[in-house]
Amino acid sequence: MKINELKNAQPANNTQKVTKKGSDGSDFQKILESKQTTSSAPITSAAAVEHLQKTIPVGLRLESMQLTEQTISTLEEFSSVLGNLHFSGKDMEPLVEALEDETRAILDLKNQLPSHDPLTDILDRVATVSYVETSKYRRGDYQ
Repeated sequence: MKINELKNAQPANNTQKVTKKGSDGSDFQKILESKQTTSSAPITSAAAVEHLQKTIPVGLRLESMQLTEQTISTLEEFSSVLGNLHFSGKDMEPLVEALEDETRAILDLKNQLPSHDPLTDILDRVATVSYVETSKYRRGDYQ
């Protein structure tokens, strides 16, 4: 395929070459070496985690983890009730209300953490699963 007309482009017959002194790459090599020697050491993942732990209160982290574990336990109990044919939809109401309360609490805690903290991702995932399950119940999928 041949393109005959280019809009907003320079003419194709421009054959001027720009040559600079030291174009053999030696100048670039010198610049590269100087940047490599003067760059600071990158922050390791362990150092980043340590920095995060210093800036976030320990109580907030513990409360977030405990609430996450509690919500996962409630989700497991909800799952077992769904698997038992002797329970009716009304029997699940207390579990659904507990999941809704726990989801709100998780989101409140998540908003107190920095967005780049790995714990926020965990809180977000657990809150999402909990929200989806309670929404399915409220929609009538489990009744």
